[in-house]
Amino acid sequence: MSINAQNTFTNEAIRNTSVHNGATVFNGDFVVKTLIIENGLNQAVTLQCQASAHADFSNSFNVGSPFEVSASTNTYQTCNSYFPYWRLTAQCASSPSSGALTVIILGVSA
Repeated sequence: MSINAQNTFTNEAIRNTSVHNGATVFNGDFVVKTLIIENGLNQAVTLQCQASAHADFSNSFNVGSPFEVSASTNTYQTCNSYFPYWRLTAQCASSPSSGALTVIILGVSA
């Protein structure tokens, strides 16, 4: 078994209510994914997993339902679906005035 850790958001200082796309992560042969979420924003953020079969992220689609992470909260989310390329979108209902968002995707090989 091996573990792969990649950031999709790194200290993202969100200051509006627009949708922010995280960096695309190549999943390789890693099956189980755990998202480590560090919401240092002073507002809740809604995250949505997205996936694609293509490196350019064309023909992407949402995976699962969006989920909300409260302000100033550290938590995790797990996804067992396999797709070669992943990213998250992040959106706040109210504009944060401070803090940052970091999300690390941990993949575990079978």
